[in-house]
Amino acid sequence: MGVMLIAGQLLSLFAKVAVAAFLLKAYLHSGRRSPIYLAIAWLVSAVVVLMDTLDMETLVAVFYALFSAVLFYGSLLFLIEEGQVSLKRPWIWALPPIVGTIYSLLLGSGWESRVGVSYGISAFYVFLAGVTIASAEADFPTARRAGIALALFGLHEMDYPVLRDVQWFAPIGFALGAFLTVLSAYLMAKMVLSERFIGSKPAVEVKPGVRLLTRRDYERVVTHLKDYPVLAFLREPNTFPAWTGYMLTAVTGDMRIHPTNLARMSEIVSRYLREASAQDVTGVVVIDGVEFLVTYNGLQPVLKFLATLRDMALVNRALLLVFIEEGAWNPKELSMLKRIFAGE
Repeated sequence: MGVMLIAGQLLSLFAKVAVAAFLLKAYLHSGRRSPIYLAIAWLVSAVVVLMDTLDMETLVAVFYALFSAVLFYGSLLFLIEEGQVSLKRPWIWALPPIVGTIYSLLLGSGWESRVGVSYGISAFYVFLAGVTIASAEADFPTARRAGIALALFGLHEMDYPVLRDVQWFAPIGFALGAFLTVLSAYLMAKMVLSERFIGSKPAVEVKPGVRLLTRRDYERVVTHLKDYPVLAFLREPNTFPAWTGYMLTAVTGDMRIHPTNLARMSEIVSRYLREASAQDVTGVVVIDGVEFLVTYNGLQPVLKFLATLRDMALVNRALLLVFIEEGAWNPKELSMLKRIFAGE
């Protein structure tokens, strides 16, 4: 068991340092803030392994609390960057493990009250960090898998204060902990090294602006952009792997949006343009099926929606391409539509 323990600790230490290195690489490439905090968290977790090897239980509790707090903070930053939540001071939500550990160490007497309570709170926040990351959008499956693995790791860690003295469970708990550590580190490295997280500068050059085009132009324009990371809202399923395409339909499902949910579409566009701008890439948004949106929402709400997208594109120096069936509009409606794209 002693040899297994040492081997497991070395494997865990290597996995944590390795994922921290990948996170730092992702930070340098993406410009996001979340990878730097997640990297710090995993490095602190490596220190936990060293403190545990030296049998310094108090320092194990302190560094484990710091690990869970920074990890949870990094996971909140990840969701903020993804545009899924909006928090003014996310660091406040990461304080409970640190506060709980200080309280336990100052006022506790035995192991259970001094270290056990602290360890349990910290492990719970590791679980919460995993749940937070796992709540990523459906089009980011690597993040979901990394979050699930991290949540399982946190759940397993929560049983340590209760089962640490159960001898028959020790080898099982040790093996399971080592496996979940390596799995979490591996999946998080895949998450932050994915093109969805880092982004890539496309070879195709595009000029920012807003364009109102007819369906006759559709094939020519989209063929030019088929390898570009376009965000598209389409009436037909997306056929370009490089695109993030949402289908406008009343039928529910992944990568589908109900035509009445204009607010959700605006939110997705806003997040995409922020990410593209942060990566120094010209965002491109394609809207096809405006007539379908008018059928469900009426003319004025759709015109306001398109005006909002135009403003987003101009502010973020992006390209907005809107395709219409010109014959489906009467002269007055078409005039109002053209004024939006003329900036009047």
